[in-house]
Amino acid sequence: MKKIIPILFPFILLTITQFAREVRNSNGESFDWSQVNSQSDQAHYIAGKIKKWQSQSPEDHGKKLRVVYFYPKDREPLRNHLQRWDKIMKDIQEFFSVEMAKLGYGKSELSLEKENGKLKLHEVKGTANDDGTYSYKSGSRIYNEVSKALAKKGINAESETLLIVCGLSRTDGKKVKIYSPYYGMGANQNKGICFVADSDWLNIDGLKVDGTKTKIQVKEHRGYEPFTLAKFNTTYIGGTIHELGHGLSLPHNLATKSESSNGTALMGAGNYTYRQEWRNEGKGSFLTNAHAIRLLVHPVFSGTSKESNETPILSIDDLSLKYIDGVLHLRGQIRPSIPAIAMIAYNDGENKGQKKYQVNNDYDATTWTSVLSPKNEFWIKISDLKDGNHQIRLVSVHANGSTTTHRIHYSIKDGKPDLSQANKDIRSFVSS
Repeated sequence: MKKIIPILFPFILLTITQFAREVRNSNGESFDWSQVNSQSDQAHYIAGKIKKWQSQSPEDHGKKLRVVYFYPKDREPLRNHLQRWDKIMKDIQEFFSVEMAKLGYGKSELSLEKENGKLKLHEVKGTANDDGTYSYKSGSRIYNEVSKALAKKGINAESETLLIVCGLSRTDGKKVKIYSPYYGMGANQNKGICFVADSDWLNIDGLKVDGTKTKIQVKEHRGYEPFTLAKFNTTYIGGTIHELGHGLSLPHNLATKSESSNGTALMGAGNYTYRQEWRNEGKGSFLTNAHAIRLLVHPVFSGTSKESNETPILSIDDLSLKYIDGVLHLRGQIRPSIPAIAMIAYNDGENKGQKKYQVNNDYDATTWTSVLSPKNEFWIKISDLKDGNHQIRLVSVHANGSTTTHRIHYSIKDGKPDLSQANKDIRSFVSS
């Protein structure tokens, strides 16, 4: 009996502490922020909040990513396209699952359509020949053709997340010419579109050490450039998962100084470092906590489409931005119509010659997160500060996968912040 007591005591103490904390919160007392200081503590808190919300209604099966293979009228899909893309998408699925688990979010998987145990590819033959009609700028045309083809199957492209793989490349021995759209388009929790390119040389095995030391010449936006087989597959499979991130509504972001020990942020320059660790060429790419949170509630990850068609109404009842000992403290309280599970601040510096904060100017935006207390209070601490003009995009992440965004501007000169514009911005959207 004496041996059992020391073993049980820590568990009893933990249970009593948790019970006391819950009672304190339910009685309206202040939230204990020290309990959610670390990323792992935040993950545990957020995962519990999501699980509770999802359990309050009957389960559904969420949504699945639709993978489309598009090719011109006078050509066939590239060699072994189904086998190659089945393996590519399995690896992408594995990457997300491992990264989410590392961050403490448990089992969270990208849902893929399957047919006979393999990836289901919706093959769409274009209406035009491969005569220059289709190019990098043909995204809208290809999307329209894909939409019509899917509609014949009873699939509404307007309410799907689509990864469109384009067989728009030509291979002549070790020379590859790529002329495919390669970008993501407007996305939210219900709809997303991204285009990527296929090539005969694209293969998961190509990400590994190449004993043959094969080199190929690749032409896309410029003249022919030399690529090792590994670099080619890292660039274009890495490009696939990066653009898919956009299709899942993830913007660009940069690893914070503390995160950079994990490698390169996937939605930063992670498309150029994907699976480099397989070849001992670097740390590879990783998923930031902020983007794991956003994926956690996306219907193709969460396993539920509960209220996904609803747009949240968000009121900000209180908000302040203060500079204390080298850190910006963004604190506030919200009233969401759909429960919010976390807040994210994208701290985006203005680059030289930049006139607006927009797509392709946001690669340097670091991300900082906060849980929401039972009273919907949040506290975000922003570090890694530097001189210049900045925009904070304050994003609320809702349980149905949706987000809302508010923008706050400030500047730093010689290490001293000027928050005057930030205070004006805050006054403009805080409820009176």
